[in-house]
Amino acid sequence: MALGFNFATEGGNDSIIPIVKFDARAGRFSLRDYVDGAYVTKDITNEFAAIFDVENIETGSIDFSTGGAPSFAVAKFGDRIPAPPSANHKPGFRVLLKLSNALGGTIREFASTAKACLRGIDELHNAYLAGVKANPGMLPVVKLKSTTPVTTGEGAKKSTNYIPVFEIIAWKPRPADLVYVPKAVTAAPVASVAAAAPPSTGSTRVDMGTADDFG
Repeated sequence: MALGFNFATEGGNDSIIPIVKFDARAGRFSLRDYVDGAYVTKDITNEFAAIFDVENIETGSIDFSTGGAPSFAVAKFGDRIPAPPSANHKPGFRVLLKLSNALGGTIREFASTAKACLRGIDELHNAYLAGVKANPGMLPVVKLKSTTPVTTGEGAKKSTNYIPVFEIIAWKPRPADLVYVPKAVTAAPVASVAAAAPPSTGSTRVDMGTADDFG
């Protein structure tokens, strides 16, 4: 079942969870952490792998335009979605994940309103629904297989964005520290990440690694 995003148009706990971000304009994944009083950004595109809590993925609308804490109006998929609080709220998703041991094994929040990213997460959700029947009670180990460029507009309005192509490479029991924390309508601060340079041509291929990275 699709997540119900419209690609043609534009309750819970507020504890702060570090983020992982996909920049659809560049086709890159990155981490941003607060270290010794300053934010440090790390590109993890080639190493990205995580256990996704797709079972508890949230959809609804998000406003990232505030310049500070984004505003979330989301609910667990299948529950009633809150009405967008403002005209700046765009369709989006939020999901928690646990990074591979090679990337620190931390719990991260992944959220986006970029249409290209929504397409990728929608396909991942479809793959999850198809595979969970044979893996009840398990969560998918997900790798970034590649990115697919999509160009829209013409002339000065022409732009290219990158759809993440995710692949489920294994299924694992839910880690003890991957606990679903619903996002309330008023969100805790989540800092934005500066865009990385886009791939020079075509799709981006990344190293796949193994499911052993999760122990």
